[in-house]
Amino acid sequence: MKLCQFLVLLLVFSFNAYSSVDFKIAKASVIGNFEVGVGSELVLKSDDKRLNGPALFLGSAVKPDGDSSYQMFLMKNSKNVYYVETNEFSKRFTPKYQTIFDLYEQMGGTCTGYAIYDFLFQTNLSGFNGSGELSQTLSHEEGRTNLLVDAVNEYYLTPQHRYSINGILNKYGKKFGFKCSAFKSDDYSKVKTKVLTQLKAGLPVLVSFDIGPKMVKAPFSIEMSEQKNGELDNRLWIPRKVGERNNGGHSIVAAAAFELENKTYLVMIDSDWSEPRLWDMDSYLNQKTDLVNVEFTMCK
Repeated sequence: MKLCQFLVLLLVFSFNAYSSVDFKIAKASVIGNFEVGVGSELVLKSDDKRLNGPALFLGSAVKPDGDSSYQMFLMKNSKNVYYVETNEFSKRFTPKYQTIFDLYEQMGGTCTGYAIYDFLFQTNLSGFNGSGELSQTLSHEEGRTNLLVDAVNEYYLTPQHRYSINGILNKYGKKFGFKCSAFKSDDYSKVKTKVLTQLKAGLPVLVSFDIGPKMVKAPFSIEMSEQKNGELDNRLWIPRKVGERNNGGHSIVAAAAFELENKTYLVMIDSDWSEPRLWDMDSYLNQKTDLVNVEFTMCK
């Protein structure tokens, strides 16, 4: 009898642990093919006080094999960001919710090779069809592995495309059915308009830049909600400011944008980390930034 009672309690505990968060949509923002895009307003309800109240939806993280890993929210009252395991929710997150790539952490100094791969994966998550080859390539482990290795080789080793992000992506575009262009501008208003137009269509932007001597602190703390001491490292490499020493290069992918209190923020896929990070767009890309050396690459 005691064993039966224990098993019942264990089942109840397990159910509560993994189905403890409910939500409803207060105001949906349509982004590209997604009915509930990043920046949509939701209301969370949970026994966990951190996850109670109004929130901004920051994306549904998807693993390379297509499985959903966690849901990302900015709680509007606390201004804290939580990544919550998908199995903790009482409702399913259907394909109408905008997806963000739950990335690989890079090996060594290969950020641009990984950024090219992350960009292709995020393009596929956007619902892009093209020739159909991109979706097919990313649908199995061998295809994903080969594409990642090829992206690293193309950028760092192949003479024809070495160090040319736009050249490499246009090479892939012949197979996958898209065309790419890169741009630079010293005018932040033009940069912002062009980047946000692409993100509003649900398509990513690859951002390549020179970094300064120090990392900066991210605008929000991010915590894996189910982990003890689950707060993530909140340091970021961002484009250097005018006059700062060039401390090397970095490449990442802007996957989505959202507004909060009249400021614009970006959801970034940065292979320095194994989870998406958040940028304060208005602070990291402005007239004080060395914008002429920041390259933005987009594909359609």
